[in-house]
Amino acid sequence: MNIFITTSKTIAASSFIIGTILFALQLFFHHSYILVYPGIIFIIVAVILNTIALLGLIIYLFVNPKEKHEIIKTCGMVLLNIPIAIAYSIILINIEFPSEF
Repeated sequence: MNIFITTSKTIAASSFIIGTILFALQLFFHHSYILVYPGIIFIIVAVILNTIALLGLIIYLFVNPKEKHEIIKTCGMVLLNIPIAIAYSIILINIEFPSEF
């Protein structure tokens, strides 16, 4: 397996773990805004790193089609962070700013 695939998997898994830890801490410290700025910075950095990893994987897919299955699985890992981040954001927004309806 290529070092690039391993690195992309590590980036995706690290983004998920760190994001989940920040999400859990925000839930624990309800109505505290101490984690908002670190969370926003993390999201920006994670988006940049995951985008670079995904684009690199797509390019690598064309360069080395023999590892197509592994590359596509890794792309899926990277892309799976998107709906998870959206779900975490929606949950936190609904907790912090509950609707009156």
